[in-house]
Amino acid sequence: MIILILLFGLFFAPIPATAAETQIYEVVILPNILKFDPDKITIKVGDTIRWHNKDERKHVLASVPGSGPTDDLEIFSDEFRPGTVYSHTFKDPGEYPYFCFIHNKMTGMITVEGREK
Repeated sequence: MIILILLFGLFFAPIPATAAETQIYEVVILPNILKFDPDKITIKVGDTIRWHNKDERKHVLASVPGSGPTDDLEIFSDEFRPGTVYSHTFKDPGEYPYFCFIHNKMTGMITVEGREK
């Protein structure tokens, strides 16, 4: 009986939440003012950012090549129209300045921190 109780506890014990759980963060492109809200955000490796285009214009997001932890273009959205969403999951820590390729005065900064183990 005791063995059965111990086995039951091993197989059905609750799984604790880990520090490795990822999050989704929202950034909104505000209507008629060409701005990201928020324009600066800090996240962890593995987290995702979703940009919501609430503007009346189309936008194309791009990170500044060579400004992140690698020389790759980390962020590059196809043209996304009003009412649509673009998402990106970050795999490497570092700072990622980005802008709208169409409206280059629209800028933002994403800081990606390492995840605790």
